[in-house]
Amino acid sequence: MVKLIFVFLSAASLSGCFSTVLDAASLVGTGVNAAGSLLPHKADSSNVFDHDEIKEVCIEWNGSVALSDFVPSLQSELQKHGVLSRVYNAGTQPTNCPLTMAYNAFIKWDVKAFSSSYSPYLAYASLTLRREGRVVGTAQYQIGSFGQDKWGSTTSKLGPLVDVLVVVPDKKAKKDTSTFSGS
Repeated sequence: MVKLIFVFLSAASLSGCFSTVLDAASLVGTGVNAAGSLLPHKADSSNVFDHDEIKEVCIEWNGSVALSDFVPSLQSELQKHGVLSRVYNAGTQPTNCPLTMAYNAFIKWDVKAFSSSYSPYLAYASLTLRREGRVVGTAQYQIGSFGQDKWGSTTSKLGPLVDVLVVVPDKKAKKDTSTFSGS
């Protein structure tokens, strides 16, 4: 915030039109937005039940998600955890695949800085992991309040969701060491 005020005051002290101040403010806003897209993302809401280590998952194709890099990004994040994946058509039953993953996502369109054309970005995503039809876990991503992560990659937005669903927590670390004082 201090930098923003400094830039504003510096630009105001320049001779010329007031448009210089507006240009400087626009440039600072673009920089803040770009920096925000580099911030790590996290799952907004998740519910995960205890499960064994995941080695393979079948992804149910959702043709209504109009983001071409969604499934490749999802598979890439799964592969980072050593999880093999394959895609099957919705409405069919995958063979030899006890774990399935369904997804949903919404995109929005906006103009990137220094561009005049609209581009899509991932605004919402949900993943549901099932073992033999029963829900094992769910995770959701939703764009931040100020859209600071709007232009982050699909992979960076899906990564935390996959982490939440796939990583099996160390059961020893989950031991409760707190004590109840009785008061």
